[in-house]
This record gives sequence, C-alpha cells and structure tokens, in this order.
Amino acid sequence: MAAPRTRVNDQDGSTLIYVPGGEFIMGSDEFSLERPPHRVRVSPFWMGRTEVTNAQYRRFLKDTGGTPTEYDNKPLYGDPDQPVVGVTWDEANAYCEWARGRLPREAEWEYAARGTDGRRYPWGNEAPDKSRAVYGLIFGRGGKPAPVGTTPGDVSPFGIMDMAGNVMEWCQDWYGPYPTDSTEPLIDPTGPAAGSKRIMRGGCWNFQPFALRATDRSPTPPGLRSGAEHFGIRLVVDADVSDDE
Repeated sequence: MAAPRTRVNDQDGSTLIYVPGGEFIMGSDEFSLERPPHRVRVSPFWMGRTEVTNAQYRRFLKDTGGTPTEYDNKPLYGDPDQPVVGVTWDEANAYCEWARGRLPREAEWEYAARGTDGRRYPWGNEAPDKSRAVYGLIFGRGGKPAPVGTTPGDVSPFGIMDMAGNVMEWCQDWYGPYPTDSTEPLIDPTGPAAGSKRIMRGGCWNFQPFALRATDRSPTPPGLRSGAEHFGIRLVVDADVSDDE
C-alpha cells in the first residue's frame, strides 16, 4: 500500500488522511440492516487517522466553555490519548464544527473502512485477533478503550486506524433502510432527511468479532447517554479542487 497523503488540521491537531473519491459496493447480504448491497460513489474527503482523543476534546471544551462528559475523570476513560467517549450526537457534531470539519457520512465511513475490494474488515477478510483490533473486553472487569492507534493491524486500505474496534463513531446520517431500486450508483448519499435514530459505525472495545465487520450498522438515539462509554468521534474535512492528485 502506498503511503497515505496526510495533513495536520490546524484547529484540533488531528492528523487527516486523504481519501480519494471512488465507487464501491456498500452493504452486505448478511443482516437485514445491511441489505441490499448497492453501488455508491463518494467524492474525495479527508478523515482523521484516529478517533478524537480526550486531550483534543478538552481543548474544544476550553475554547467553547462546554461541559465535560461524565467519563472525563474516570480512571478507565480519562487518559489524554484515549478516545473521548460519552458524547451525544449533538456534542460530536459541535466538536467537528469547532474543528472546522464535520461528522462522516455513513457512505464515506464505510468506503474509508473497506475500500473498493469488498473486504469484510478494514484489514481484509482474516478473522479479528487482538493484534488487529481492541474488542472483546468486559464492562465492569477492567474493559476500556485503548489509546488511539494502539493496534496497528486495525488499519483500512487508506491508512485509517481503529475502524473495527476501540469505540463506535457517530455519523451524520439519520438511520434509514438502504434503497432497493437503485440501478445506477448513488452519488454521495446522505441518508433520510429526518428520523429518530442516527447511525453509528465501527465496533468497540466490548463487542464480539461479528460486530467488527465494516458493513455493520448501529442505529442509535442521538441523545442517548446509557452505554455512551462506547460512543466516540471521528473528524472529516471536505476536500477541495486543489487536493486532487
């Protein structure tokens, strides 16, 4: 794999990776939420190499006068290099706006995780193991997210890390079923105009292997606090014409 193009986001210090536009098959036949597989074309964008950390989120709170999450000072969750957890959709969205970016669209997230070759996991089709992802840890028995980038085996075709495990990530989209009548590729789909649940993507530190698949979808109430020790953020910044290779 060629070395990814990177840049540092001035506002929050995130390392961003350039994801070139392309077409891929989104979804799978494995579960009803993922059906049917359908063609999607996405435009280029920049995505955070890792999830947003506690240190970055604290900088955002300092700048905006915001309130820390309930997990901020808890021993299992408060390390500066761990991904921030406990954020609602609105809080995740506010962070991304402050960072001069946005949350990923669901189609962008899946494309960034699996590329164009239909792989099952970000690294390929091999089953997960502890060198590839942070997963299978037990809540209440020391289970916790690892510092971002801990498992270099959990890397996507574009060089983006932690997309199979560690913490789940909010997407822009409201949840809705995939289209069943599309013959031409969907161009930069954004999901339904409204809904009751937002989409989360990516496995997390206490998930089992089947939930680490790159096609897995998690419809989630946007204001949910229960179980939010799994909820994190990944930043996307729009590309412009000058970014084209």
